[in-house]
Amino acid sequence: MTERVDILAVDDERINLKLIEGILRGSDLNVVMASSGSEALERAREYDFAVALLDVMMPGMDGFELADKLRSTENNKHLPIIFITAISKEQSHVFRGYELGAVDYLFKPVEPAVLRGKVGTFAELHRNKRTLEETTKRLESTINALESSQAALIDSEQRYRMVADYNYDWESWIDPEGNPVYVSPSCQRISGYPPDVFLSDPNFFERIVHGDDLFIWHNYMNDGSSGDDSGIDFRINRKDARVRWVSMIKHSISESGRPLGVRTSIRDVTNRKRMEELLKHSSLHDPLTGLSNRALFLDRVGRAIERSKGQGKVFGVLFINLNRFHAINDHYGHSMGDKLLVNVGVRLKQVVGSSNTVARFGGDEFVILFEDCERKDQIRDMMREVRASFEEPFSIDGVEFPISASYGLDTARNGGADREQLVHNAKLAMYKAKNTGKNRCLIYNKKMREGIINVVAVETDLKRGLNNGEFEAHFQPIVNLSDGSLYGFEALARWNHPERGMVSPGEFIPIAEETGLIVELGEQILDQSCSTMNEWHKQYPEYDHLNIAVNISAKQFVEASLIPKVESILKETGLPPNQLKLEITETVVMTDVVESTNRLNLLKGLGVLLSIDDFGTGYSSMSYLQKFPMDQLKIDLSFVRRMEESTENIEIVRAIINMAHSLRLRVVAEGIETERQRDLLYSLQCDYGQGYLYSKPLPKESAVELLQSMS
Repeated sequence: MTERVDILAVDDERINLKLIEGILRGSDLNVVMASSGSEALERAREYDFAVALLDVMMPGMDGFELADKLRSTENNKHLPIIFITAISKEQSHVFRGYELGAVDYLFKPVEPAVLRGKVGTFAELHRNKRTLEETTKRLESTINALESSQAALIDSEQRYRMVADYNYDWESWIDPEGNPVYVSPSCQRISGYPPDVFLSDPNFFERIVHGDDLFIWHNYMNDGSSGDDSGIDFRINRKDARVRWVSMIKHSISESGRPLGVRTSIRDVTNRKRMEELLKHSSLHDPLTGLSNRALFLDRVGRAIERSKGQGKVFGVLFINLNRFHAINDHYGHSMGDKLLVNVGVRLKQVVGSSNTVARFGGDEFVILFEDCERKDQIRDMMREVRASFEEPFSIDGVEFPISASYGLDTARNGGADREQLVHNAKLAMYKAKNTGKNRCLIYNKKMREGIINVVAVETDLKRGLNNGEFEAHFQPIVNLSDGSLYGFEALARWNHPERGMVSPGEFIPIAEETGLIVELGEQILDQSCSTMNEWHKQYPEYDHLNIAVNISAKQFVEASLIPKVESILKETGLPPNQLKLEITETVVMTDVVESTNRLNLLKGLGVLLSIDDFGTGYSSMSYLQKFPMDQLKIDLSFVRRMEESTENIEIVRAIINMAHSLRLRVVAEGIETERQRDLLYSLQCDYGQGYLYSKPLPKESAVELLQSMS
């Protein structure tokens, strides 16, 4: 039977004490409750506590003072203290607790699993401490009985120090000959096997390493250059046949120049890996239908092109656009429209089978990749089957929707195609079909390019607009979710065309990216934004803390002139560097990790804030992101919109926020449109938010009116 240990819980509210007692019930723990600091000090003289759970705000003696007095007594000077509080999470409060010896902070309302896990850890440590004390006494007795051998004394002291270094992770000490000297009890929690199994068989650990990971594990263990700053993630097979992901770090140990072997620390990271896989899946799939998104579809087209080389196989892309879908949205609402899109996706997958790929590019556009066909006729036959599938109406909540679509098809053989061009050609054929009567299917031919938008003409118009100052920054407020106060603004580019009025960013941004004009456009918006924010600081001193967020495009980021340009604009506009936030998408920084790290460090050296934009739509790897000098992380709006659909989507957002906070990153959520989304994000401890719930992007004059109304 597990030895019961004593836990001290102090709170002036009886209901909070009962809540803690209820959470910890049945865990072989004796919760000793005290409702004041003086009562807690009395209990501390009577019990040997494993950990103390202290409320901060209490009448008379608060939690900080109590912690100081507990730590001043001989019996409790090493007592682990966890503060459970509802007060501000500002660093000043947290640092004060850590200065007094706190090992952790928990904020009310406390999650039961978190409290049980943390208290269970210290309870286990306390039990082992008692065991170690008894073991130490026996060890000292044995040492005293030994002859006064200096070598034996050094060896015994070293063993004692290694045992005393016990913690929650799986710690091991392996001597220079490869024999395990010490294995901590945590090995059983992680692997299912007790320490004796590893101590008695030096090769046993190798046998539980997953077969696919043995190579990287061998390389790591045999690499003398790897140390504290590098580690590996790999899988192990538990005793109960479950596979767990673990992270290992090792470093060499020695004394007086004499090598003593290697110390390894192993941590179970299965949950982190599971969340990363979930985020990766989300970044490659349409959030509404679960179909492949554009990125995954293009990847599969590229693979199909490679596979077809030298085989004479035919492959093709069918681009589908639903006719009059917007009318359904307008009449029945977006909820009904979303259900219809999901049903369309299901039917398309049923028609084309698992050997072909169905994707949704957004809105009412679907795309299908047909592969491994011997003749073009086969693709055309499948295209006819897809078209025939729309003849049966879609039934949604008792309402039947007779839906038609316009189709465009392009095919290629033997690897003779560019994936982007293939999709573009199919889309162009679809537009031709739509413009010639809808509910038609056309196969691409080169004549279809006649009459399409001339990119060169648009580029010329863009250059003219940049020269004439037609591009302006609009400002969307960013608020503090805890109290709704204004935190800053995000600057977004808008084109005020002299003839067409406000031009949609979706129309000019892609062409600006393609032609490289995005660099000059980005510089103009950055200059306007910094100048405007500095102007507002002077006009409204109560808002001199506001910062401005500006997006940095992929082409801007790789420009050699980026760092000196940012420095020059800050100097010319007078904006303090720490009130400029540069937002860069994770896809951009992950393209070349080493080069990105260097650039980000140079930008950070200017004193600006750095933020990962649209997190969750690319690599979604926290293990890589922690290498970058980031201050904030922005959750992509697709995750925010899906939170209200299922608890699984909420858990994904929770995982992103928790992992970001573990890396000391503040979190911004974009695309907040409902109060429910705001409340969920606040409950998940998201720091900041922006979206149409608060305000759409505003021209400068309207943003000034907003500031004046809040002054």
